[in-house]
Amino acid sequence: MKNLPYRFFAFALFVSPIAGFAQTSESADEIVSIGLNALRKIDTGETESLWDNTSAFVKTQMPKDTFVSGISSSRSRYGSITKRTWAGVMRIQYPQGSVSPPEGLYANADFSSTLANGQVIFEKVTMRFEPDGWRVVGYVPRDVQ
Repeated sequence: MKNLPYRFFAFALFVSPIAGFAQTSESADEIVSIGLNALRKIDTGETESLWDNTSAFVKTQMPKDTFVSGISSSRSRYGSITKRTWAGVMRIQYPQGSVSPPEGLYANADFSSTLANGQVIFEKVTMRFEPDGWRVVGYVPRDVQ
C-alpha cells in the first residue's frame, strides 16, 4: 500500500470526467479545458470530487484516500498559483491487450504555472477517454519540464 501513490503518479507522467466535465470529443481544446477544470478543483481543495469521476481502473488500483492525499500532498508543496497557461497536449493510444495502463486513448494536458513567488512549475493532468468522455487518471506537478 505504501508504494501506491508513487506508482500512480509515475504512471500519470506517461499517460491522466469530473462532475460536469464529461465530454465526447477528442479535441485538444476539450482536453485543455478538462485539465484546467481539474486543476481548479485541486487549487480550491476539492480534490475529493475528482475521485467520483476518476477512471474505474484507477479505483481498482488504489483507495480513494490514497488518491486524494497523493494529489493534495503533491500540490500543497507549491503554494498559490497566480498564472497558468497550457503548454501542450499529447494523446497516446495504448493497444489492445495493454494491461498497465489498460488499452485505450489517453491524453496528457501539460500546463506552465507561475507561483505567487514567481517560480514557474509544470503541471500534468492525465486522462483516459471512456465511452462517456474523458476521465482523469492522474496529476503530477514538477519543477522542470
